[in-house]
Amino acid sequence: SMALRLLARQRWLITHSMRCYAAGADFLRDVPLKNRDGNVNVDDLKDKAIILYFSAGWCPHCRLFTPKLKKWYESAAKKEGVEIVWISRDREADHLLEYYEKALPNVPYVPFGDKHIKEFLEKYSVKTIPQARLVDSKGKVVEAEARNRIQEEGKADAQKLARTFVDMV
Repeated sequence: SMALRLLARQRWLITHSMRCYAAGADFLRDVPLKNRDGNVNVDDLKDKAIILYFSAGWCPHCRLFTPKLKKWYESAAKKEGVEIVWISRDREADHLLEYYEKALPNVPYVPFGDKHIKEFLEKYSVKTIPQARLVDSKGKVVEAEARNRIQEEGKADAQKLARTFVDMV
């Protein structure tokens, strides 16, 4: 009957939405993430430790830290299940793309002008850059000092730090 069909549909919707919720990175679900290959499916971030990286090409401290972050990511973090989501403070779209191409690994980023950039800056009270925040699947900060830890421990034992971050979420 129609009523049973509706009930079944409702039950499917509930379990389906619960499953999506459990998939993680839910706070990024409405963010139109991109990388060098095009659009990023948020489900690809499932079960990853996510580092939100706030930086820009015009920022000297960022230009010093980004290569260290890239090296750590490419040598250990990516393999261990860490993903970086870049949130740019560049002032023009082409500056963002230029810096991404030149300096960043092939990680998801929030496109220039997207409203989520401002939301994330406020939510994570980012006053200065570079900043790196390790967050759980709900977007809650579990390590606010990720930048310092990557700078110090990431060089000494890249794999150990990556595993520590994965265990924290």
